[in-house]
Amino acid sequence: MKYILICLVGLLYSCSQAPSWQYQSTYSLDDVNPIGLATKADQLWISDSDHNKIVQVDAQGAVIHQDTAFDRPMHIAGDATNLYVPEYGIDQITVVNDARASLPLTDSLDAPAAVDVADGKYAIADFYNHRIIYGTGTEWITFGQEGNARGQLYYPTDVQIYGGEIYVADAYNNRVQVFNTAGEYQRLFGVNEEMNAATGLYIHDGEVFITDFENDRVLIYTTDGALVQILEEGLEKPADMIWYRDHLYIANYKGKNLMTFIKK
Repeated sequence: MKYILICLVGLLYSCSQAPSWQYQSTYSLDDVNPIGLATKADQLWISDSDHNKIVQVDAQGAVIHQDTAFDRPMHIAGDATNLYVPEYGIDQITVVNDARASLPLTDSLDAPAAVDVADGKYAIADFYNHRIIYGTGTEWITFGQEGNARGQLYYPTDVQIYGGEIYVADAYNNRVQVFNTAGEYQRLFGVNEEMNAATGLYIHDGEVFITDFENDRVLIYTTDGALVQILEEGLEKPADMIWYRDHLYIANYKGKNLMTFIKK
């Protein structure tokens, strides 16, 4: 009877534990130093700023196609038909499909570090201008300025539009900031975890993933900023994340690999 009770208590305890992200696989990328991840339709793409290229890979990291005609591509984005490539070295966002075009802007960029696209809107992390540019492609607003107060930015490196808000990896303020679509500050988080270079940002299914680059870890939060989980084992300068074919993929810049995780 005592044994049965112990087993029952153990079962109830295990059932009460929230699902967490668990490591699955590591796929070598050989000579690719991954910075950004994006999907175009069902294709997985990686930006490699060190080698001035973007690379299409399969689900195991094997190279399918690569395009070397870029100048320091950073955190890329994609949709059903296009890839959007921030070219840090020549200060433009390049739209790639069967041809190429530059995203028209009403203001000049200074080292764009990231772009995101959602519901016909664009958000751009303008690195050296310490700001975000947001708009439709014809009409734009800008927000942010250099500093460490709330609403100010210090070298933003990634951005994502999610749930009617704009999330910013405020890299060298070591935090995440959230703004509304009018560019008004809403909240921040990540400071308590003492991040060191919050360089990559990805949001999926109500969870916010942040690459804590110099600390070799990924921190996972709710959209309200509550810390959920920390991933550390095997990470070497993680740079970006993405949900692809029912797995979370993390790009290890230093490790030159992709790590996959599932929630269970």
